[in-house]
Amino acid sequence: MNDMTILPNIEEAMEDAKNGKLSPYWQNGLKRECLHKKLSNEEQQALSELNRILSETPQWSSEEELRHNMENIGGRVRFCHFWDEHYSMVQLTEDRNGKYSTAYVLDTETTPDVRKAAALQAQKELADCMQAWGVSLLDAPVSERLKYASLAEAASHLIQVLNNPEHITG
Repeated sequence: MNDMTILPNIEEAMEDAKNGKLSPYWQNGLKRECLHKKLSNEEQQALSELNRILSETPQWSSEEELRHNMENIGGRVRFCHFWDEHYSMVQLTEDRNGKYSTAYVLDTETTPDVRKAAALQAQKELADCMQAWGVSLLDAPVSERLKYASLAEAASHLIQVLNNPEHITG
C-alpha cells in the first residue's frame, strides 16, 4: 500500500468534471500523477468513473478556467497559451491593482524539440500581442518577480524566459 493516495485528487477532479470545469491542463496533470504510481483498486475505479464523466460532459477550456478565475478576483488575462498535447502553459495576467504576473511550465517529459517549438510558438504569439498593446521589448534583462509594474516589463520577462526553454522546469 502506498502512503500517498491520490484518491482525494481524483474525487475532486470528478466533482469539477461533473460541473464541466476540469480543464485539459488539470486533466493532463492528473493523468501524469496516475502514470507514475501504482494505483489501488479504489483509485482505479475512481479514475474510470472520472473518464466516464469526462466522456459524457463537455469541459471548459484551460483558457476559460483561467479567465474565470482572474475575473473572480477582479483581474484579467492579458495573454495565455495552453497546450492540450503536453503539460505546458504560458500566461500573463493583470491583477485588480494593475500589477502583472507571469507563469509558465514547459513539459519536462517531452523532447527538447517539443519544448523549443512550444517556447517559440508562445514567443511569437506574445510578440504579436505586445505589438497590439503598443509595448516594446525591453533591452535590459528583466529579473523574475512576483509582480511587475508594467506590461512591457512582464511581457519582456516572459519573452526572455522563453529564449531558454531548456532552463524552464516543470
